[in-house]
Amino acid sequence: MRRFEIDIEGEEAHAGTTPRANRKDALSAAVRVIAALEELMHDPDDVVRFTVGRMEVSPGSPNVVPGHVHFTIDFRHPDMDVLKERGDAVERIAKEKAAPCPVTVKGFGTNPPVHFPKEIVDIVRRGAERLELPSMDMPSGAGHDAGLISAVAPVGMVFVPCERGISHNELERASASDLAAGARVLAEAMVELANS
Repeated sequence: MRRFEIDIEGEEAHAGTTPRANRKDALSAAVRVIAALEELMHDPDDVVRFTVGRMEVSPGSPNVVPGHVHFTIDFRHPDMDVLKERGDAVERIAKEKAAPCPVTVKGFGTNPPVHFPKEIVDIVRRGAERLELPSMDMPSGAGHDAGLISAVAPVGMVFVPCERGISHNELERASASDLAAGARVLAEAMVELANS
C-alpha cells in the first residue's frame, strides 16, 4: 500500500464575476488530476486498488471559485514493482494535470506486500481438505495484524465467505455455519502446527 496527500493551490474568486479563462480553480485542477490518476491506475485484471478517500475544498462556499483542495490517495497492489512504478508517477501526473495551479504531493505511508510462507498456507489448505470444505487461495488488500506479526513469526490467515464479498464494513455479514467452518479449519491448522 502507498498513501499520498495532495494539496492544490488555486485562487479564490467570485463565481459570478470571474470568467473561466481567468480562473485558477483548485477543484477543477483536482478533478483533472484524479481523472488522470484513475487512468494511470486502470487495471483490466482489477487487481489495483485506487481510492480518493477524503477531499476538502476551501473555502467551501457555493459562490466562490475554490482556492485550495486537499485530498488523499490510497493505492494498493500485491506486487511491490507495481506499487513503485505507479506510485512514483503520482507526483509527475499531478503537477502536469493541475497546471496552472501549483501542487504539493506528500507520501505518508508505504507498506510493502506481505507474502505468507508457503508452509503455513499449505497447512491451512490441508486443514480445509481434511474437513472436506471448499477452499481457495486469495490475496487480501486490507491491512491485517498478520502483516505486522509476519515480521516476527510465520503467519497465515483463514477467511470465511461474506455476503456479497463485503468486508471491513458495517454491512459485513457471514453465516454462522461459515464462521464455524472457518474456526474448524483454524483448529485443524493449529493441531498440525502443534504436532510438527
